[in-house]
Amino acid sequence: MIPAADAIRKVEIVTDDGVTLVAHCLGDPTGMPVVLVPGTFSNHSFWLGTRGTGFARALAGAGYEAWVLDPRGHGDSQKPRRGDRWDFDDWARHDVPAAVRAAAARGRGTVLVGHSAGGATSLIACAAVPDLRRHVRALVVAATPLPWLQAMRRLATFFALGVSRAFGRFPARLVGLGPEDELGGVMVQWMRWQLQGHWRGDDGTDYEALFANLELPVLFLAGAGDRVEAPPRAVHALFKLVGSRDKTFLLCGRDGGFTEDYDHAGLLVSRAARQEVWPKIVEWLRRTVREA
Repeated sequence: MIPAADAIRKVEIVTDDGVTLVAHCLGDPTGMPVVLVPGTFSNHSFWLGTRGTGFARALAGAGYEAWVLDPRGHGDSQKPRRGDRWDFDDWARHDVPAAVRAAAARGRGTVLVGHSAGGATSLIACAAVPDLRRHVRALVVAATPLPWLQAMRRLATFFALGVSRAFGRFPARLVGLGPEDELGGVMVQWMRWQLQGHWRGDDGTDYEALFANLELPVLFLAGAGDRVEAPPRAVHALFKLVGSRDKTFLLCGRDGGFTEDYDHAGLLVSRAARQEVWPKIVEWLRRTVREA
C-alpha cells in the first residue's frame, strides 16, 4: 500500500563516521527520490513547512519521494557531544553522501536540492565524494553564493566568527535568524570562507577547483531581491565555476516575469514561490531527469 503523499516517515541514517541522522520522507516510495538539504539556522521545517505547506509536500504531490534531511546537530538528528567539533566539511562529506546513498538504495538514483548553505554542501558533496556521481542524476542549488564579502558585512562576519569561537555555537534563535542555533564549527568555517573568499576543506581540498569537473545537470536559482545573503551576481559567479554542459541559471524577479523580486528565504517558502518558483523547479526536474 502506497502511503498518502502527506504521510511523513522518519528514516534513521548512520554516516560513515558514526553519526545518526534523520530524514523525513514522504511521497510515493516508488517515485524518484529527492534529497532536500536546508541551510544554516534551519532544519526539516524549511522544506516541510510549519503549517502543512512546503516544497517537499509539493514534490510528494507531484509523484516524487521527498527525503528531507536534518544534518548533524539539527532537527531530529544527533546533537554534538563533548569533544565533537563538527563543521561544514562534515555536512558535505559525511551527511549529504549518507542521505543520498540511503535514498538511492533501490537503485533509482536521486535528485539533490539545497538552499543557501545546503546548496553549498550539496555541490561540495557531488564534487568531492566520487561515488555520489553514480547516484545523483540532477542538482538544484537555490540562493547559494560564492564567498562574497560585501564591505558592509565585514563587521558582521567578524562578529559571527568571534561569537561562534567563544561560545561553541551561534545563537541564531536569540537574534531571530531561524529555528536552530548553529554549530560553532560550521559557522567558523563558513565565516572563514567569507573572509578568505574561497571554499577550501580542512584537509586543503580546493572545492571550487573541483566544480569544473561536475557533469551532472544543475539548476541554479537566485532571488533578484536577495541583496545581502546571496546577491544574484554571487550566485551567478558560482554558476560559472560549474563545468556541466547542462546547467541553467534562473533569476527570480520582476524583470524575469515573476510577480516579485524574491529574497533569500522567500525564494522557496513564500506564498508567491508556491505559485511561481515551485512549478518551474518541478518542470525542470521532469524534463531533465527524464532525459538524463
